[in-house]
Amino acid sequence: MSSGPNTVPQSGPKVIFRGFREADKPRVKDLFWCGMTEHVPKLFKTLLFRRTTFSILMIIVFLSWWFYKSVIFTVCSCLVALLLLYIQSYAVFINYITYRLNTDLEDIKKTYMDEPRDHFWVADLNGTVIGTVCLRQDKIDKTSAELFTMSVAKGYRRLGIGSRLVDVVKDFAKQKNYSKIILQTGSFRYAARRLYERKGFKLINMEKCYTISGYTYCLADYSLQWPIFVTHE
Repeated sequence: MSSGPNTVPQSGPKVIFRGFREADKPRVKDLFWCGMTEHVPKLFKTLLFRRTTFSILMIIVFLSWWFYKSVIFTVCSCLVALLLLYIQSYAVFINYITYRLNTDLEDIKKTYMDEPRDHFWVADLNGTVIGTVCLRQDKIDKTSAELFTMSVAKGYRRLGIGSRLVDVVKDFAKQKNYSKIILQTGSFRYAARRLYERKGFKLINMEKCYTISGYTYCLADYSLQWPIFVTHE
């Protein structure tokens, strides 16, 4: 199978899976930004319901009331604490987002499209990019490739688009004689992890990344491996 355009089955929306074009860049970057910042409220909610967070808030309430005997001050103290927790949640992602937007996503053609064993795909619905994914040769193990920048726009999920994007990547990897696809995703991105596992990826490691309010945010490492395929191009 080539990396050219493909379509999803007729039961879903008529989406074309094709290679990146320079005109796609603003939409691709916007989709990446929206997809990544979506996880901030999810992480904040996870942190909010941690026992450690609850204990800290109770201490703040007690001390605020003990020293100031003011309901307004006590409430404001709790709100400030929650704001700081949200800022911490945001900080987990913002450095990575900024780095990606200013490096590989700033010049997608040079980074992915000019190398024969790398590629960047978009899911195109009537001229609008609603999904992205890319594959790049691993810098150390040349027989492996890394899948990342997997994103589907809100409103187009649960329609099989993410699944089809993974299929396109797998077919390309086989065609290019890769023996393994690796990827890394946030530990709390449960829907994405379920998709990868349905597609045959195996969890191989949980790498600790940040500890916030007693919660350890991890990066889940997945791998999909098969015998090397030999093709004639």
